[in-house]
Amino acid sequence: MTFEGTVALVTGAGSGMGLATVRALHAAGATVYGLDISPSVADVLADLDRATGLAVDISDSAAVDAAFARVEVEQGRLDVLVNAAGVNAPNRAALEALNDENRKIFDAMKAGRKHDSELFEFISDEDFDRVMRINLYGTFYTMRAAVPLMKRNGAGSIINFSSAAALMGVTMPAYYPASKAAVLGLTREGAAELAPFGIRVNALAPGAIDTPLFRQSDDEFAEFLIGMQPIRRAAQPEEIAEMVLFLAGPSASYLTGQTISPSGGLVMV
Repeated sequence: MTFEGTVALVTGAGSGMGLATVRALHAAGATVYGLDISPSVADVLADLDRATGLAVDISDSAAVDAAFARVEVEQGRLDVLVNAAGVNAPNRAALEALNDENRKIFDAMKAGRKHDSELFEFISDEDFDRVMRINLYGTFYTMRAAVPLMKRNGAGSIINFSSAAALMGVTMPAYYPASKAAVLGLTREGAAELAPFGIRVNALAPGAIDTPLFRQSDDEFAEFLIGMQPIRRAAQPEEIAEMVLFLAGPSASYLTGQTISPSGGLVMV
């Protein structure tokens, strides 16, 4: 599959599935802009001659608009948007609390004890808002900025990253599955509205993928999560990047508004 002559923008490009997607699109011939909140993204992508790394916080709509304005000035078009940026916790303290809760759940299961998590009443307004602003608002901001460029081309493909947690009931802080489920609603609405303009919008809802985000949990708990899947291994980011290329390319020209869950069979729909 070739993407020669196309322009793509990928968020969350500094690591994990976003970085793998930038590399896959570049290898297929695309010119790629990679956005990431980390200032090091430019260095991470420096070895790719047709890739530009931009340090952007996608929860800042003005920063997102400025990045897309640069793409418009430099390229005059945008063919593919991949929203891979996301967080499962708003800050280090919340992440440590999540890992501690996961450990309690896991230890109770091993010991044959019952453990009832109590998470809802301890989520602050600020923590809920921060995750929604990155996972949901950021996805909306980039879609809104991409649509005029794609309409001008008469075609485009948008791939939004959701999560298997959006498709099943799991005990975890509500901001994560809520934000990722909202991304699916945004995807479906975008697919319905934008199809007449030649723009397709689809979503991926991954399960266990071997990324830094997934490995924030301790190894024993990560292996427990993998063990819940019929295919008992974590996928590599490059496998997900190949799915992105399929959805972005002509082989998926009849697909829009779809959610594909590369989760090793954890989600079956």
